[in-house]
Amino acid sequence: MEAQTSRDDQQPAAAVGSQRPAPSGGLDSPLFLDVTTITIDPAYVQAAASRAQSGETRRGGRSALLGLLVILGLLLTIAARQTRLAAPAASRAREALIADARARTVRSDSLQARLADLRSEADSVRDSGLRTSSEGQAMAARLGRLELVAGSVAVRGPGVEVTLRDAPDVEGKEDLAGDGTVRDRDLQELVNALWSVGAEAIAINGLRLGTLTAIREAGQAILVDYRPVSPPYVVAAVGDPDSMEPAFADGETAAAFRTLRELYGIGFDVRRRSELELPPAVSRLRHAAVPQAASPSPAARP
Repeated sequence: MEAQTSRDDQQPAAAVGSQRPAPSGGLDSPLFLDVTTITIDPAYVQAAASRAQSGETRRGGRSALLGLLVILGLLLTIAARQTRLAAPAASRAREALIADARARTVRSDSLQARLADLRSEADSVRDSGLRTSSEGQAMAARLGRLELVAGSVAVRGPGVEVTLRDAPDVEGKEDLAGDGTVRDRDLQELVNALWSVGAEAIAINGLRLGTLTAIREAGQAILVDYRPVSPPYVVAAVGDPDSMEPAFADGETAAAFRTLRELYGIGFDVRRRSELELPPAVSRLRHAAVPQAASPSPAARP
């Protein structure tokens, strides 16, 4: 009886032990569910999402670039319109400045001519006073030589005339600048070469060179004694042409100008002149003092 009871007690345990889990390869397994329900590999899904996100980013970048180009086009349009509107005003201002410069140049030439007349009268009075004595005559002769060297008196005589021109493709075009343009240093070298072969007086386009004369460039213009000169540049040198012309033609400066003529088309011409007339140089008084001997003493004053 007890044994039967013991067997009955053990049956539930056996029954419980007989309920084993379903094998892993059944229809209800997770692997089977994944295969049947998920048709795309998760890696492909992730890659597709990444491509979609990057495509949106590229579309956003293209939109921003397009907007920037539109803004830049508008700015350029506005700037071009403002430039066109300001062009007439700038042109009028430039024409006004040119007219003012020409008027001042005419006024300066008139004053310079007046100064030359007054200087000639003063020189005549001075020479008349010096010729009254032998000492005064010697002083007048010495003064005449110094004036010739300083360029303060007009000179006339034979000599050499050298002409420089810009190349034909740049002549008259102020916006062009290159090796075909005559520079200030070209005139400087030419003048120094003429001095070295025996020139006694030199003028550029009628402007006499003195002891304080400068040849320099300002923008597209060449200034001689602070006055603009334009091509062709005619450099007249008074002196003995029989010695000056061959010495200059055989020098390094003339050879350099011939090279510039062949390479870049710069005009270079040398001629003898039987008669040249050069005006006096423009002299600028820097300072002056009255000699003590010229002032009468207080006792001698009336």
